[in-house]
Amino acid sequence: MEVSIFPSASVREQKVKFIEARLHSDSNDPKLRERIAELIETVAKNKAQPIYVVLDPVTEKEINRFNGATLGNPDQFAGFLRDMLEKLRNVH
Repeated sequence: MEVSIFPSASVREQKVKFIEARLHSDSNDPKLRERIAELIETVAKNKAQPIYVVLDPVTEKEINRFNGATLGNPDQFAGFLRDMLEKLRNVH
């Protein structure tokens, strides 16, 4: 995603409208990797990565999610971000 999707102009234009938080799950410690995997499954409700979750900034509830591993092109992800902004505007 960082190499083939995020650098796209259409994605950059939308991405700056969001606050991004990342959880990196890399570790050489087997116990830590296991705990991180548990946390990801608990929070993301999915083992596949990457997962992009959009939260409502007022209610902190999930609006929608996007499984980045299935992404085919940058415009698809940019469209997801545009749709989420529109959804948030309609909620508030």
